Amino acid sequence: MTEDNFKKIVIGISASDTFENTENWLARGLNPSDQTVIAILRNSTNDFLEKLEKIYYTSESSETKLKQVSDIVDELSWEELDTEEKEFMAETLAPAIEAAGFDPWAIF
Repeated sequence: MTEDNFKKIVIGISASDTFENTENWLARGLNPSDQTVIAILRNSTNDFLEKLEKIYYTSESSETKLKQVSDIVDELSWEELDTEEKEFMAETLAPAIEAAGFDPWAIF
């Protein structure tokens, strides 16, 4: 992925209404979570993307970056989410992790 593609994906996820749009929940066969959980999902996602951008633009080795990305995945608000919400957030973040050059499913 190029730097432009990475940036577009991160901006797209940040600017999306992925969690806020009821249709996205229904498409997954789920009832929308309450506004408190949606706020956790949105805030966690945006915080993650900011940290991912910082990692992406460092001159660290790929191995170091992978460790850092794994660490910020571990720091997400997983304990506040149910299984479906965790999967929804992971699937939302996966394209950004992939654009950064890593296999998201090896990290989650």
